[in-house]
Amino acid sequence: TFGSNMATTNMLLLSLLMTLFAGTFAWPLTILTDEQAKGGAVCLDGTNPGFYMGKGNGTGANNWMLYLKGGGWCYDEASCASRAKSELGSSKHFPQDFEFGGLASDTDPRNKFANWNHVILFYCDGASFSGDRTEPYFYNVTNQTLYFRGKRVLDALLNTLLNDYGLDKAEEVILAGGSAGGLSTYLHADHVASKMPTSVKRFKAAPVSGFFLMHETAAHTPGYIASMRYVFNMQNSTGGVSQGCIAALPQEDQWKCIFANYSYAYSKTNFFPLQSALDAWQMGNVWEGTKTCVKAISTEQGTCNSSDLALLQGYANSLVDDFQRTSKFSQPGEGGFVESCVEHCAAQGDDAFSYSIKNTIEIDAFTTWYYSDMEPASNHWYLPCKLGTTQPYQCNPSCNAK
Repeated sequence: TFGSNMATTNMLLLSLLMTLFAGTFAWPLTILTDEQAKGGAVCLDGTNPGFYMGKGNGTGANNWMLYLKGGGWCYDEASCASRAKSELGSSKHFPQDFEFGGLASDTDPRNKFANWNHVILFYCDGASFSGDRTEPYFYNVTNQTLYFRGKRVLDALLNTLLNDYGLDKAEEVILAGGSAGGLSTYLHADHVASKMPTSVKRFKAAPVSGFFLMHETAAHTPGYIASMRYVFNMQNSTGGVSQGCIAALPQEDQWKCIFANYSYAYSKTNFFPLQSALDAWQMGNVWEGTKTCVKAISTEQGTCNSSDLALLQGYANSLVDDFQRTSKFSQPGEGGFVESCVEHCAAQGDDAFSYSIKNTIEIDAFTTWYYSDMEPASNHWYLPCKLGTTQPYQCNPSCNAK
């Protein structure tokens, strides 16, 4: 099935990301107690959720980066049952420590947030922390009981940090996340902001590679759109997405709020997306078009025909258009860094310190935006160039400069 194939793709992606970003630092695992997870805040298989934390120090002792981990989605009950047997759906399989780099690094001196408290809220519900179905689902094919409780998991993790780990004294908070965790950032930013203590003087959001397009495949089939609509209904996600979006749409259209473009449009939180307009994961799993041309752009080897180039440029244009058609795009305090590199979650690694637009490095653009307050959005938006018509098709030299 489509869901089962996508589950395999998600597992391969997770393995790649963990290998790519290993060696930067490691934070120990904390599993919530039954008391902390009360109210049914459990992973797909019913185990208690957990998080990884590195303590801040010095000037960062009361500042927090809350990072929502990614790992794709389970698109139907069968793929959720499979996922429940892995670290993507069960804390029994969580690694004992975990590590990220880039803007989430606590050791790289190029990262101005390195001395903050860093928390990875580990992802085990298969729906970007959005589900809230009270009754468990019994999958009789494999005799498994599944729990769609991502929203409760997120709240339990936040409550634990607030009650027991010092988040209640926070002064500055960045909510971030990569891939499916980037989508989580769009879905939950306003909700997380509402739970922060009054001591917080600055709260902003930085989703990494989380702007998955509500876009047909190259063959004009609904593909990813239909899959995420099923996720929304299967997991009962109405209460686990942007409530501003839910309030704005009629009931029959509320499933659209599980998409980043809708939740972004209705969010009150200031955002700085770190995103590729030609996201590598989306190329193979949302657009599903020519692999030959995508490879030619990313490796500067091979050729593209004019029609394939036009289709790829059209996809990139659609992503930028989804931002620009909202009033939020131009509101004071907004910004973003959208490049043309064929990548996924690059800001979680060293590429955050090398990708550039208009001679500005990605991490520097983000840092400058974060420490500005309510400046014109035009000061802080970095948008992608247009692909070339001949090799090298990649118009941004920093993408392939290794």
